[in-house]
Amino acid sequence: MAVGRNDTLRAIGEILRLRRAEHLADRPLRAELRTVRAFLEDIAGPTVTRAEAARLLGLSQTALDRWIAKDEISSVITPQGRREIPLSELVELFEDVERVRDTGIRRPLAAVIRERRRRSSESVDLDRLLPRSRPRTHRVPELQALAYHRLVAERLSEDVVDDARRRLHRWHQNGRIHPRWAEEWERILATPLERIAKTISADTQRARELRQTSPFAGVLNEQERRRLLRAVEERALA
Repeated sequence: MAVGRNDTLRAIGEILRLRRAEHLADRPLRAELRTVRAFLEDIAGPTVTRAEAARLLGLSQTALDRWIAKDEISSVITPQGRREIPLSELVELFEDVERVRDTGIRRPLAAVIRERRRRSSESVDLDRLLPRSRPRTHRVPELQALAYHRLVAERLSEDVVDDARRRLHRWHQNGRIHPRWAEEWERILATPLERIAKTISADTQRARELRQTSPFAGVLNEQERRRLLRAVEERALA
């Protein structure tokens, strides 16, 4: 079934309403609300056009493109060759913008990005995530994935794991992950939080292979992700 622009924006609006309701609901009801939200996310699709994103955030597409060019808002290239905004990024960004807008601050998006930068400088502590205890022979991307997942492990919650399970399910359905790795991740995500955290943050060959198909993408915001990647690269070149 084809989904039009108005349908997409309406679905996003309902996703935002459900996320607000989830924060107030008890766990059994929260699980039901998430199921409905996952259905709407499938309708909206994994990405949103820049025009739709700009409209939702209340700014021009030109202004949005400037933030994208500065790497302050993440974007991806779709299989059709279009640059679009990940739905998860847009939803979280919109929620932050709405909170700031309610305080009466002008240019709320700029205020949100400034605050994200500040928080990222506090949260991305490379000496904590990658202690200099012994010489490392890993490639830079492997170290970046390790540091990323160690930061995710520090924030792990049932909500984060539930999102990872849904993402994994979608990937499996769409053939975006090999069945072997999908089954492996399903087993991992069925274990207690402490075990999941230990697995994704381990510095082993198996963990490195697992992180190549990790369903924990998008847990960090763009400012945190960018700061972390840059810090790891700078250390490797030092």
